[in-house]
Amino acid sequence: MTRIFLLMLVAFVLPYIVARLLSAAGVLKQPFSVTLGVLSGMAAALIMLVVLVVLETDASSRDGAYQPPRLEEGEIRPGQFEERDPPPADDAI
Repeated sequence: MTRIFLLMLVAFVLPYIVARLLSAAGVLKQPFSVTLGVLSGMAAALIMLVVLVVLETDASSRDGAYQPPRLEEGEIRPGQFEERDPPPADDAI
């Protein structure tokens, strides 16, 4: 969650800083608000794309049921993923 917040913060602060620097250097001829609006829109679209990619490619999903840590014979056994049984094969008639 923190990385998404930092990504969004950078996405909205960085275009503002770049626009200020370019306007101070005399590179930008358009009004500052138009440039900032365009850059913020592009940054917002980029952040949405990055968030979607991060959420879709999350490696935390696994096949199998999670077995939480448990106490067996006086020892704590760590949590693990149990393999699911493969689906039964249909016999061809």
